[in-house]
Amino acid sequence: MRSSFSTANDSTEARQSVRQGWEEVAPEYTKDRLGIFGRYAGRLLDLLHPSTEASLLDVGCGSGAVTLQATRWVDAHGWVIGSDVATAMLRLSQMKALQQRSNVTFCQMDAERLGFNNASFDYVTCAFSLFQFQDMDQALIEMRRVLKPGGRLALSNWGPGYFTPIASRQRDLFRKFGIRPLLNNPLVLEPIKLRTLLNRSGFTAVKLIEETDEVWFKTPEEVWAFNLDMGPFPIMLRQQLSVDQQRSLIHEFKAMMGNLITDRGIQSTFHLIYALAEKGKVD
Repeated sequence: MRSSFSTANDSTEARQSVRQGWEEVAPEYTKDRLGIFGRYAGRLLDLLHPSTEASLLDVGCGSGAVTLQATRWVDAHGWVIGSDVATAMLRLSQMKALQQRSNVTFCQMDAERLGFNNASFDYVTCAFSLFQFQDMDQALIEMRRVLKPGGRLALSNWGPGYFTPIASRQRDLFRKFGIRPLLNNPLVLEPIKLRTLLNRSGFTAVKLIEETDEVWFKTPEEVWAFNLDMGPFPIMLRQQLSVDQQRSLIHEFKAMMGNLITDRGIQSTFHLIYALAEKGKVD
């Protein structure tokens, strides 16, 4: 197993903030406290069904949920690489790989400037990371570039209705406090928008699979912690709100979540989109 960590070329303030956010939350994010990202990673790979001797690149690998599970599909005759912009994420993923004795390589790089030759991989995966890339089109173009002719892409994203009924309530609250996203990308992608992005980037044979998952939070504090684990969010709070404003926001948020508590906890429905696409055999 090899690793390669270098200094990313962060060209914009927004990109720097996104990266810093993921660096800071890595220890908590990798706990996957709800157990959802490991489950969704397994589903993505089941849909892709990579061959045993394949080469696979996981872009925006984060805590390595897809990367490490991919090694169960790809044997010693193939190879798996996870790339991410956050070194803290990569180091924690590498520790997991060492514990599991997984044959995987990790490297730090920007998804919009992948440091691989053309036609290097049989498969590329990207799980819940596309909206984190400042230029989604460029990131997809790069993913297609490094795929071999006939290679396949598998990605996952939040779909319409994500985090229902919590999302709409917290969105209104965040707007009340004037919180602005670091990037203009939508967290949720309509199926037609995702299909358009993939086709515009040159992918063909696009197939979309929409699914839902019921998730329960035990307390309002657990919902808030889930938000804090989502990379740039703590950075947004620090940059845009005073300490007193942050306290007020948290108080109102927990009170709002308290209104949703049932005997079982706080219910939320996660809507997901899995996309499969191909790079044509001839450019």
